[in-house]
Amino acid sequence: MSVLLQEKTKPILSVDEQIDKLKENGVTFKYVSEDNAKEYLRKNNYYFKLTSYRKNFLKKEVDGKKVYIDLDFAYLQDLAIIDMELRYLLVDLSLDIEHWTKIYLLNLIQLHHEDGYEIVNDFLDSLDKNQYDRLENEVLRNRKSIYCEDLINSYPDLKKYPIWVFIEVISFGTLISFYKFCGERYNDKMISKDHFILKMCKSVRNAAAHSNCIINDLNAKTTSLSTSYLVTKELANIEKISKVTRIKKMSNGRIQQVISLLYMHKKPIPSEGVRKNAVINLQKFSDRIKRNGHYYDNNDLIRTTFEFLNIVIDNWYPVD
Repeated sequence: MSVLLQEKTKPILSVDEQIDKLKENGVTFKYVSEDNAKEYLRKNNYYFKLTSYRKNFLKKEVDGKKVYIDLDFAYLQDLAIIDMELRYLLVDLSLDIEHWTKIYLLNLIQLHHEDGYEIVNDFLDSLDKNQYDRLENEVLRNRKSIYCEDLINSYPDLKKYPIWVFIEVISFGTLISFYKFCGERYNDKMISKDHFILKMCKSVRNAAAHSNCIINDLNAKTTSLSTSYLVTKELANIEKISKVTRIKKMSNGRIQQVISLLYMHKKPIPSEGVRKNAVINLQKFSDRIKRNGHYYDNNDLIRTTFEFLNIVIDNWYPVD
């Protein structure tokens, strides 16, 4: 093993050592005993993921060592559970958005009297060789899928796919690119405005689907991307959110993507049942955020972010 690799390698810690490490860093065990914390780390979560939420807590120096301020093990548990429920929710909502996008495209080509084949071929012709090869490989990978194999085997030539088959075998990312292409083809202003927001939806959907932590860094100024004017305008209509708060919270890349997804979903969805289900699930999530709100009385970052999310949910997804 090289010297450089030895320097970068951290030894794996036993559960007992993990607890000791947390205590060294100022984590307390007021609400969860050390024994219960060990059991949690053995059966419910793992150290690396759980401790990622510590980024939301400030540090102070004690005896020459920086330790966390007001951080109990129970707070890390609570944030991990809230994050898990948020990930499930985001995947659910993004599936609705993806489905609605397909419906809109199919209605659009019928409105413009397309045959459904030429538009796919024209889209493929608009790609450069690398883009085309990536898309072809993307589709062919699904040939072994029990869910897509019949469709793909029925159309061996990618350039002869009808749109109603094409949109079933491509990724959400490719669907968004195709959506943009159709918007330019028909000079559809709504598509042009929605395209950027959909890309944000895809980013947070992919993170949630791969079980990446969403709320483990709520600090401001973590994105260089501007929020869509449409999303900003809609947020500005919420009286309880000041301009300063809106700008600060939306400067966090994670919150920016979550809010963009909520905005995209709240647009007219064909099924009223889907809309009602989203309201129920989002209100449940809002209630879950509030359950242990007292944990974060001394943490302005978490407290104000949760308040921001709750206000947006209450305004955009009100209970009838």
